[in-house]
Amino acid sequence: MNHLANITRKELKELLTPGTIVSILLVVILFSALGTAMSGESESSAAPKHMGVIYGGDWNETIVSYEHIDPVTHVPVTVDLSMDKLLKSAYLSTYKVSNPSDYIVTLTDDDEKAISEAIHEKDLAAVIKIPADFKTRFDSHQTTNVESYYGYSQGGIFSTVTSAMGKDIKNNINSILSFALMTHENTKTFAAFANSPITTTSHTDINGKMHDDVTPYAIYSALMGQNMIIPIIVMIVIVMVGSVVISSMGSEKENKTLETLLTMPIKRTTIVSGKLLAAAIMGLVYGVCYLAGMMVYSNGITSGISGGSVNLTSLGLAMSTLDWIILMIVLFLAIFSALGICMILGAFTKNYKMAQTMTLPISGLAIIPMFIFMFTSWESLPGIGQVLVFLIPFSHPMMAMNNLMFDNFLLVIGGVIYLLVFDIITILITVKIYNSDILITGIEQTRPIRALKKVFKIKEREHEERGDN
Repeated sequence: MNHLANITRKELKELLTPGTIVSILLVVILFSALGTAMSGESESSAAPKHMGVIYGGDWNETIVSYEHIDPVTHVPVTVDLSMDKLLKSAYLSTYKVSNPSDYIVTLTDDDEKAISEAIHEKDLAAVIKIPADFKTRFDSHQTTNVESYYGYSQGGIFSTVTSAMGKDIKNNINSILSFALMTHENTKTFAAFANSPITTTSHTDINGKMHDDVTPYAIYSALMGQNMIIPIIVMIVIVMVGSVVISSMGSEKENKTLETLLTMPIKRTTIVSGKLLAAAIMGLVYGVCYLAGMMVYSNGITSGISGGSVNLTSLGLAMSTLDWIILMIVLFLAIFSALGICMILGAFTKNYKMAQTMTLPISGLAIIPMFIFMFTSWESLPGIGQVLVFLIPFSHPMMAMNNLMFDNFLLVIGGVIYLLVFDIITILITVKIYNSDILITGIEQTRPIRALKKVFKIKEREHEERGDN
């Protein structure tokens, strides 16, 4: 039993190094912050939204009158339903608010450009356009087409909330009108109309242009494949290539081949650049192959769902050849950044086993933005969240495709510049490490670490002397 305890203690001591403990704590902190941010985004998406309404008729004119039993007094009550009351009742059925008038914005200009501007300027989740002859058509039992307008933004799954709101309002209007019509004695003569008094046509603003017969939900469904695929592929490639580099350095130290390489008449900058460049090229090849395979796979499994019928090219959301080239550049620079971090971490590994534990920081930094961009977007994050995500180099290839589609070139260019600076800094740090004796003697033999050990030994000796006394 003592032997088992000793071996277990020895293995734990080798595995639970300060570096691994810090990595685990960092991942926990980052995931906690991510959970808090996602919780706030979820609460925000569930909160009541402002809705714009365009109606050229008389808001207070009675559309239909009907009787119902008052739930409090249990007495029959006659209700005169006007357009104003209808919309407020439909909104109350969607969101339980004290005063729906605070959330219903009346618009007068029914031009599509003006509607797009109102959606963005007044922060409207949707705009409903009701024909001025609604009352006349209703009295003659003719179905009325109500048009819904949305604005699509990069909000991940939360961007579909506006579609749900518009659909709920339409269904609630239908339900209220149907209930009123069912009280008439001659309902059988217009049963089909009473079942669905209104229909809807959807329009969505994308990059400043209004597109017909499409909702934010349909757009998100069509984009869902790449929104899920790109982050996963980037995470897999970075973790895989990073693990290979760190493990390789651990093996080189264990087999003493690193010492031989460092004694050769080759500049350390050349050695570092060569190692990083070769691994980055390998990672890019992996990424392109995985991306091609996963895109085919995604198109196959989504071709049968409703979102798969949306033609992204007709919506102006297709990737051009230049966009793909920019995406590959961003991916290459991000892989290079990961490898630079791995080279720095690998310099402090003693052997292959220790090298495996050093991949935790890379894995954590790759997984966090992956989860973020699978469910939301950079634009939807709070200010501090945007800064933190931007500072993670692996975030940029994960959000580059959407940014290119939606013409957010400034963010893409900023990401490229940041990655270039990050890569240069990691190369300089790695070269400095390679020019030192740390790779051969280990970090334990550096002057600061020796000084710390000496201090701890003195304190330990003093503690033992006090214990003896």
